[in-house]
Amino acid sequence: MKRIALVILTCLLFSSTALAAQRVELEMWTFVEDHAQYYRLKAEEFNALHPDIDFVLNVSTFPNEQMHDKLNIALLTGIGAPDIADVEKDKFPGLLTNSADQLVDLTPLIDRYRDKIVEARLTLYTRDGITYGIPTHIGTGVIFYNKEIFDAAGINVDDIETWEDYIEAGKKITQDLDGDGEIDVYMTAVPSLHWWVFNIISRQLGSNYFDEQGNVILDRPENVRALQMLQDFVYEHKIAEVVSGYNNVNFYNGANSGRYASILPMPQWYMTRITNFMPDLEGKVVVRPIPAWEPGGVRSSSAGGTGTVITKHCRNIDVAMEFLEFAKLSKEGNVDIWTKLGFDPIRRDVYDEPELYQPIPFFGNEIVMNTIKGLQDDILPFYLSDKYPLVRDIMTEEVLFNAIENRGDVQKLLEDAARKLRSAQ
Repeated sequence: MKRIALVILTCLLFSSTALAAQRVELEMWTFVEDHAQYYRLKAEEFNALHPDIDFVLNVSTFPNEQMHDKLNIALLTGIGAPDIADVEKDKFPGLLTNSADQLVDLTPLIDRYRDKIVEARLTLYTRDGITYGIPTHIGTGVIFYNKEIFDAAGINVDDIETWEDYIEAGKKITQDLDGDGEIDVYMTAVPSLHWWVFNIISRQLGSNYFDEQGNVILDRPENVRALQMLQDFVYEHKIAEVVSGYNNVNFYNGANSGRYASILPMPQWYMTRITNFMPDLEGKVVVRPIPAWEPGGVRSSSAGGTGTVITKHCRNIDVAMEFLEFAKLSKEGNVDIWTKLGFDPIRRDVYDEPELYQPIPFFGNEIVMNTIKGLQDDILPFYLSDKYPLVRDIMTEEVLFNAIENRGDVQKLLEDAARKLRSAQ
């Protein structure tokens, strides 16, 4: 009888707890399905850790442009906005210009972790001292080498420390293998409609589009030097083939077949593109620091980024903040950013966690994090402006295309683009 009473009492207690659990259902939008899967996983874990909350996170993935247009319209009209949203770095300036008053100030939450976060990544999502987005990753700039090709040519990729070294190696690598007068293997490919490579190497020189005050600096000598080098790879040194970009089937197929011995600097997350779209490179590719401009110089940079926001339409801001803290700012969450998503985490203190130092068979069975960790101090802040959306159009349609496809005057192209940006309202 006592045992029966105990069972009944236990059931009543569990029933009471279940009835008392607060149901919190939030809607989240993202533009990357890998992100969505990560958030769903973390929502399950969050729910298990909070028996007092019946937490439900409905994550929807939309194409990039569609999601950002949809978000902007929802915030401007006040109708249909999600509780939480991923916002791509390039879209952030426009969002803040039009709808900053519709976003939750995340500064108090960020401040609890500020001493642990790579500060350069916070500037992307901050305006007037207020941080509106939580970064997903650092986007450490690295270069990718097809080690099999270099080994066959008797070149050690670790001997490539400067861009001058890179060019000299490229002259040996670039070859017509079958004697038909056509190059079969190039050192690399230079994109003419894809600005990531230019962004990374110009930031490596401490420049790019805007300074801290939002002034246009596109025509600085550092940018001229960066773009001129890319052009020279093709026409002066003849070690590169022109491609439209690094995120299309033609390039994937070329790299996958061994046509390109290296992929110019891209954010670390490009590793996922290689594993997903270049399967024949398994075991052949190694990740290395970017060649320096001078011996002992800066060997990294950063690019890309996603900031997660909470809108003021959120049905439970407190829970939304607690969930994002768990998924993106906690130590465990940052470890999972690497182990589950394959992105370099924003917290410095997790770079000592053993989970980050496992060999990756696809990438030469090396511990890639050993390379990435040593590059954090080389990453400089990156500044945006309200004019940033215009930069993409000008850079891809006018500057890069004419510099790389048509061998246009690099300095004049950048000066003309800078004037256009300065005069834009």
